[in-house]
Amino acid sequence: MIEIKHLDKSFGDQQILYDINANFEKGKVNIIIGQSGSGKSVLTKCIVGLHEPENGSVIFDGRDFTAMDRVERKDVRKEIGMLFQASALFDSMNVEENVMFPLTMFGKQTKKEMLHRVNFCLERVN
Repeated sequence: MIEIKHLDKSFGDQQILYDINANFEKGKVNIIIGQSGSGKSVLTKCIVGLHEPENGSVIFDGRDFTAMDRVERKDVRKEIGMLFQASALFDSMNVEENVMFPLTMFGKQTKKEMLHRVNFCLERVN
C-alpha cells in the first residue's frame, strides 16, 4: 500500500499540491485523475521521489519514503513501476537520459556500457 499524508509541493510562489491525502491499495486499480495542470504529474513525481515535497509523507508498505536516504530509496524504487500516458518521457530529461534512467538507478554497468546499451536501443527505434 502507498499512503500519501498531508503532502504539499510548490514551485516558487505557485502552490501545486496542498494537503493531499490518499491511499493506493495493493491489488486494486488506482488512478489519479484531474484537469490538465492540476498537479497529477507533480504528485506522481513526489510519490517516487523525483520531486521533494515541502511537507507531508509518502509511505510504501509502512516505510516512510520521504524520510529515507538515497540508498534506502533505491531499494524501494526496485519495487515501483511507472507507466506514462501516451508513452511520455520525463520532461526534465532528454531521450538518452530517459532511456538510461533505469540503468543508472539499478544497473551495475559503467557509463560507457550504459551509453552503448542506450545507443543500441535508440538505433532500433530510429
